[in-house]
Amino acid sequence: MIARFSLVLLFLVICPFGNTSIAQQARKGKIDARSFSFDGKKPFMLSGQWEFYWNQLLTPADSSRFTNPEFIPVPGSWHRYTEHPALVLYFPIVNASAKVWLNGELVVENGTVSSMKESYQPKLSSFMLTVPEKTEKIEILVQVANFSYFSGGMGGAPLLDRAANHLTRINRLNGVENFFAGSLIAMFIYQFILFFLYDKGKPYLWLGLICLGVALRALIVHGGSFLLPSLFDSPGWEFWKKLEFGSVYAIVSFFPLYIFHLFRQHAPRWPLMFLVGLSTTLCLAVVFSPQYIYGNLLELCHLGLLLSFVYAIYSITKAWRSGEEDARIILWGVLASFPFILLEILKNSRLYPIDINFMYLVELGVLVFLLFQVYLLSNHYAKAYRNLEKIVEERTRELSTSNSVRERVLSVVSHDMKSPLNSLRGILNLYNRSVITNEEFARFTKQVESDLNKTGMLVDNILHWTNSQLKGISVQIETFNLHLLVHENVMLVQTAATQKKVTIQHNIPVDLFISTDRNILHMTLRNLLANALKFSNEEGSIRILQQVANGFLNLSVLDTGVGMSEDTLRALQEVSTTISKIGTGKEQGTGLGLAICREYIYKAGGTLEIESVLGKGSTFTIRLPLAI
Repeated sequence: MIARFSLVLLFLVICPFGNTSIAQQARKGKIDARSFSFDGKKPFMLSGQWEFYWNQLLTPADSSRFTNPEFIPVPGSWHRYTEHPALVLYFPIVNASAKVWLNGELVVENGTVSSMKESYQPKLSSFMLTVPEKTEKIEILVQVANFSYFSGGMGGAPLLDRAANHLTRINRLNGVENFFAGSLIAMFIYQFILFFLYDKGKPYLWLGLICLGVALRALIVHGGSFLLPSLFDSPGWEFWKKLEFGSVYAIVSFFPLYIFHLFRQHAPRWPLMFLVGLSTTLCLAVVFSPQYIYGNLLELCHLGLLLSFVYAIYSITKAWRSGEEDARIILWGVLASFPFILLEILKNSRLYPIDINFMYLVELGVLVFLLFQVYLLSNHYAKAYRNLEKIVEERTRELSTSNSVRERVLSVVSHDMKSPLNSLRGILNLYNRSVITNEEFARFTKQVESDLNKTGMLVDNILHWTNSQLKGISVQIETFNLHLLVHENVMLVQTAATQKKVTIQHNIPVDLFISTDRNILHMTLRNLLANALKFSNEEGSIRILQQVANGFLNLSVLDTGVGMSEDTLRALQEVSTTISKIGTGKEQGTGLGLAICREYIYKAGGTLEIESVLGKGSTFTIRLPLAI
């Protein structure tokens, strides 16, 4: 089978066969279908190389003209393979209005060209015109009229190429422009949301407006695509130019405002006011003056942008030196984006213009800076998440500690404090009912006093322990008389000692003054004396010895009681261990006393050392640093 007709090719392009067909590729216009079974299950696809005759609609009657064919694949578009598509002349940018004649024929009019300002009408648009077939010589005549734009003329050189190539190039440019504009608009929306979400979100507002301004500029004039003017014809040329220049002039204030609100403690105010005033003046000129006036202020805008960068670098560097963690990242972002902005300024400058063909310098500069900003925000979110995890862990530990403290306190109150209070209540009840006489009640008062002293010490221990578990331990240094402190604690346990016939002695000089935490020493000594008395046998003895040397106070409590085994002594050395045993006089205990003392002394920078021999007694030594 031989396909020889360009008309048939056109039909196949419009009405292609299905993809489920059996395909056997044609070669140079020929395909063999003799081995195919036409059983109705699947059709035979005539794909492969077809003969192609450009610009000819041939019929079978024109068999003599089927010579010198080209070959193109089917299915497919011939514009991708043939060398014959028509040439097209593309005018990317004309900054005003224009008429174009091609070989003496008017082929296009952009806007309204007139020598009278009243009838003149500019238009933002690009246009293409087709070069006639077999044209060997092209004469182009362009009329340009300009009564509005400060820089009239053709902003880009006309391009001559095949239509398919022009369309491919334009589509590629439009794709790049849409990518930049879409990215910037997305960042504008993102920054605007951050502005409303955060109490200190003003930097995000100004950065979002910068993104919006650059995006508008890209959508209005870049590459000659004129996307927004093409979509909305009604506003007119002047509106789009005001929007273009106004967005650029506003950035002169948006950028320093962003820096100022980001580093308020370090960014000076008076340069900011100058730049905001300059930007406001330029924007007012855009609103109230024609384009050829405010367009000529572009060099002032360039100067303002350069000063804005100087202001930003100075403020950020000052913030960095002051310890601002974010300043370093922002500074690198500003320095990385500055070359792009500088090249764009030089490209558009009328004083020192530089020919640069790349069209996306500003967009790239802003996106580069936004990369650093996004990194900074991501780092903030990561830190916030980690901090949140730590807070949750801390709150969980605090809750667990609170529950543990509550359970321990309830246990102590319900058991160890209940017994002496019940004993006191029972004695008072008997006395009030006259069951016992005054003489018998007097014999119980010493026991009641001893029980109340123990209960009072127990309450103090519970309060100290609860406070240390929930709020921590604070150390307060003061100067006091050690002899009076020891004497006070001895008197607290004297009644109980008299009942057990235990003597308490000390060698503290009357005039010995020391500087340390009085409360910690008082609580520890009281607990050690109570503990020594608890495990002392009747007619035993307790001694309190002191030694001040090398900036430390060593205060020892020695008893001749039952002592401790090696296992018990080793267990007491553990920081988290509490041991409660019955005393020699059946005294109860909570095990909190030594644990609290050890914890408080450790927080004060000291130690609690324990020595003991089973059956011979124990020695507890308080070692506390003294303030100079």
